[in-house]
Amino acid sequence: MWRRVASLSSVISSSNSSFFRQAAGRFTIWESLTTGIAQQAKGVSKEKTPFITFVLGGPGSGKGTQCIKIVETFGFTHLSAGDLLRREIASNSADGAMILNTIKEGKIVPSEVTVKLIQKEMESNDNHKFLIDGFPRSEENRIAFERIIGAEPNIVLFFDCPEEEMVKRVLNRNQGRVDDNIDTVRKRLKVFEALNLPVINYYSQRGKLYTINAVGTVNEIFEQVLPVFTASELTFKISSPPFLPALPSTTMVALLRPPSLHLVSLTLRCSSTSKKSEKQKQLKLKQIHQSNSTALPFRKSSPTPLLINHKPFTQTKLQALDAVVKDLEATVKNGMNITSEIFSSLLETCYQLKSIDHGIKIHNLVPKTLLRKNTGISSKLVRLYASCGHIESAHQVFDEMSKRNESAFPWNSLISGYAELGQYEDALALYFQMEEEGVEPDRYTFPRALKACAGLGLIQIGEAVHRDLVRKGFGNDGFVLNALVDMYAKCGDVVKARRVFDNIACKDTVSWNSMLTGYIRHGLLVEASEVFRGMIREGYEPDPVAISTILSGVWSLKIVLQIHGWILRRGIEWNLSVVNALVVVYSNHGKLDRASWLFRQMPERDVVSWNAIISGHSKRPEALVFFEQMVSGGTLPDSITFVAILSACAHLGFVKDGEQLFSLMRKKYAINPIMEHYACMVNLYGRAGLIDEAFNLIVERMEFEAGPTVWGALLYSCSVHGHIDIGEIAAQNLFELEPDNEHNFELLMKIYGNAGRLEDVERVRKMMLDRGLYAFSPLQSCF
Repeated sequence: MWRRVASLSSVISSSNSSFFRQAAGRFTIWESLTTGIAQQAKGVSKEKTPFITFVLGGPGSGKGTQCIKIVETFGFTHLSAGDLLRREIASNSADGAMILNTIKEGKIVPSEVTVKLIQKEMESNDNHKFLIDGFPRSEENRIAFERIIGAEPNIVLFFDCPEEEMVKRVLNRNQGRVDDNIDTVRKRLKVFEALNLPVINYYSQRGKLYTINAVGTVNEIFEQVLPVFTASELTFKISSPPFLPALPSTTMVALLRPPSLHLVSLTLRCSSTSKKSEKQKQLKLKQIHQSNSTALPFRKSSPTPLLINHKPFTQTKLQALDAVVKDLEATVKNGMNITSEIFSSLLETCYQLKSIDHGIKIHNLVPKTLLRKNTGISSKLVRLYASCGHIESAHQVFDEMSKRNESAFPWNSLISGYAELGQYEDALALYFQMEEEGVEPDRYTFPRALKACAGLGLIQIGEAVHRDLVRKGFGNDGFVLNALVDMYAKCGDVVKARRVFDNIACKDTVSWNSMLTGYIRHGLLVEASEVFRGMIREGYEPDPVAISTILSGVWSLKIVLQIHGWILRRGIEWNLSVVNALVVVYSNHGKLDRASWLFRQMPERDVVSWNAIISGHSKRPEALVFFEQMVSGGTLPDSITFVAILSACAHLGFVKDGEQLFSLMRKKYAINPIMEHYACMVNLYGRAGLIDEAFNLIVERMEFEAGPTVWGALLYSCSVHGHIDIGEIAAQNLFELEPDNEHNFELLMKIYGNAGRLEDVERVRKMMLDRGLYAFSPLQSCF
């Protein structure tokens, strides 16, 4: 990559050496964000080179808020040194006790301890992009990080904010310590400046420092942050030789120029080892804070015409990818060769953006000989196809791989793809095939296999996988143990799930949520309450999925109201999955006014929201009104929507509306009816007394054999309307499908009893006794 940048030296003046270094640094951002092409960092991921961003700024500089936006926008994993230390303290480990004692003594935690906690998080994370917040605070931190991790940051963001503004923010937002006042906050800022100044100087000289003017609204500040990451999407177009001839030199210079939004303070400083006075330190810091002036060793160039009124960052990531793929197609058409690194980089980008269409185009451009011998490209294709649900294409690429047994990566991708599609048998078959072919599983293999076991409810196979992972040395891996907790809980063995949970040394949010939802699913509310209190005590909170599960498992309206109050205090009442669950639970408790109010106040709705409110009103005409609003608002109904609305029509006796909706489901929305839809239609006809129409629907129009729900709806209708002949047919089918369901026998006895056919009542009662079922007396069955 650096050689390609160096080839542009004829375009850039030799006097602009520091500018060239900065441009080259920006030039590598896209590849670092999307692939593992660069050299691997020591001690971190073996699969990918990490892309590391340091975020520096004093208390009240607003860097915390910006970190959240960066994580949401660019998919970084957010690591806070302070949070890691607090979590270690809460874990009651030996290191946690040492950290706590160090802090109590007023001392600084050794840099090596903090860095090793960061290293642990990086190694245990699937992601390869890390946003490290508030670190390094000192030169000692920086040196320890580079020595232990073996890598420097790709980007260093420094949020520059005037002291008065930071003091005001800390005090006004009540984000400081209990005893904070103006003097204590100022003192903290002085300490921060003294410690951070050498770090800022160092990364400024390295051309990695991006200074952000942290005064203004959150969005205004973030507008300065965006170009630091997104500018690389444009430079990616010229990241390989085939694209270079098409761009004039002025365009090249413009694309390599750093953005002009207070980005880089490149004040060069001597590396003198002599002591500096406090006054000199303050002077240097002020120079860094002058974000509007960039003290470069050459005259600042005037903007080229290309940059005037130019808006380089308006295109989306998909648009940028589309343009690159089109250029690539043109390059291949012209007979030029594309390197494997470029194919690998683009496939990684397609995976990150879940763009299967672009991935297919790139697949068609990769020479078959290259695809067969390059395991990296093949593996990324397998992962892309599998993650996007194209499992057949993924398996085809997998089968054609000549060296697929060198790594667990393609196997993991394929197992995951099958598991996500619910094809759990295929996922487990691959897991055992992997073992037969001698492929060594890794920490990502076992959670995928365990998910398949949970999906099938096969606890015996889950226990076999458990034994395998212990033999392979993953018995203490928190990531793997979390999957074990989930598997045992879903397979019904909550005791073993709890045993594994208790053995997790460093529990995280996933650990607590898995155990909590496991108890809720099995109705163990006392144990669930215990886990809930424990996770709150340890500083963790249930995620939206867990909260939804909790709400669905609570039977007491009083407890629902208490949970709702807790949700309001946490400010997450409008999280989509949470508010959907609230709508469902209030509807189930008959509180339709509350459910409707919540639904109307929702800032956004999805199909689950509409299904919840329609189902809640299944016995009221408002269900049809909500359905009309759903369709007119542009939300496409799904299979569950039609179950809910057809059920409403059945309860309301709206036969014509039900028939129209059933037809609309197939013709307009291309939804093929399933068993539940036919059961709703049989119920619709049956409640209206149209027994013959219900029976004809089953025997003439259903594309598959009717199940218990369909025949059961018909038998119930016959018992209500006293239809003996069709009732006998429905009952006979149910006796074969559900031989142990005494309710079906009782309904037939009721039909005979109401018709005065007591001999038939006694015959059915004897059938029940012969099958070991409890039977009413003939007289009881008539009432």
